[in-house]
Amino acid sequence: MTITKVQMVRDFRLAGIEEGDIILMHSALSAIGHVEGGADAVIDALLEVLGPEGTLACVTMNAGVFDAATSPSTVGIISETLRKRPDAIRSLRPSHSVAAIGRLSGYFTNGHDRCETNCGKGTPYDKIQELGGKIVLLGVDMNRNTTLHTLEDFVDAPYLEDVDLPMPTYEKDYEGKTMHITKYPPGHRDFLTFTASLRRADAMTEGRVGNAVVKVIDAKKMFAIGLELLHQNVNFFLCENKKCRSCKHFNGGV
Repeated sequence: MTITKVQMVRDFRLAGIEEGDIILMHSALSAIGHVEGGADAVIDALLEVLGPEGTLACVTMNAGVFDAATSPSTVGIISETLRKRPDAIRSLRPSHSVAAIGRLSGYFTNGHDRCETNCGKGTPYDKIQELGGKIVLLGVDMNRNTTLHTLEDFVDAPYLEDVDLPMPTYEKDYEGKTMHITKYPPGHRDFLTFTASLRRADAMTEGRVGNAVVKVIDAKKMFAIGLELLHQNVNFFLCENKKCRSCKHFNGGV
């Protein structure tokens, strides 16, 4: 079965995406099925739904030395296709950059390089809730929701790390140098269990686009729910598997 742009426009609307929305999306093209027009058709369908007042953003994480113009996104063909569009603006930040198209794309991506951390205050991951936007998980699950790292950042989760990453090319004399990053989110977390909390609070709508499940999350509600849970238990997102390298130390593993 071939999935068309017309079908996707209908499906996105039924899932709760509306004209004028500001969206930060994670996606897997293969989950939708055979899409006529590929990743470009998915982006075009979303932009049609959002209209001229809307904004569509994708996380464009990268590996190695970050160059905003050339470093490919490592988190899916849809994000990489959006990044390469001539009207896309990409934020300046090693490892956790974001690319956006639409009315607020400049504001959404601006200043990321001047933020203290990759996902904390003032970053696109913070701005999505400030702007009353939505997080869309298209064919992927909650464990791909990068904005949950912002909640960890806000509560100074004890498992966040300091790391040294290759200096990005937008910095002067970058070659051979590193940039020190604080509150870097390491390894595995049990974000999947958070899905039930969002459902109970009516903070998320769910539908299908082609064969893919799509989750549309109210960012403000997600922040309120997640921060309350983390203030009650700062290790809420850690799993209980004693063999998990990322979680065992803070959950009493040896």
